[in-house]
Amino acid sequence: MEGVVVGGNIRCFLKLAGTRYFPDLCDKILLLEAYGGEVPQMATYLAQLKQLGAFEKVGGILLGTFTAMEAHACSPDITALVREAAGTKITIAKTQEIGHGNDAKAIRIGEKIYCGGDEACRSVVTDVERRQLETR
Repeated sequence: MEGVVVGGNIRCFLKLAGTRYFPDLCDKILLLEAYGGEVPQMATYLAQLKQLGAFEKVGGILLGTFTAMEAHACSPDITALVREAAGTKITIAKTQEIGHGNDAKAIRIGEKIYCGGDEACRSVVTDVERRQLETR
């Protein structure tokens, strides 16, 4: 999965809905992560994204960590909730590299990223990092 990343913390991202600051989602990679919140809150946020038409516009979804959900082993997990909201046709990948952990990586919103082709996205690299790796 590759593309320009938009999004971030799901709760904060949705504060932009309906404003001139909400980004164009067409063919973008929608990054979603969260520190707090469990199934009811995430289901509400995902329903709002669905009502905005987000899942019909984006080229894929990259899920970072969902700290509270993962700490409490919530069921359904975030991947299942997103799959239910977004449908079966969209690519969804999950990474532990992005979120609120002490070992989390930063990601630049608006930059092109590359993520492994499976659901367990173990490495997220930027366009610059990818070119550096290719020249080695």
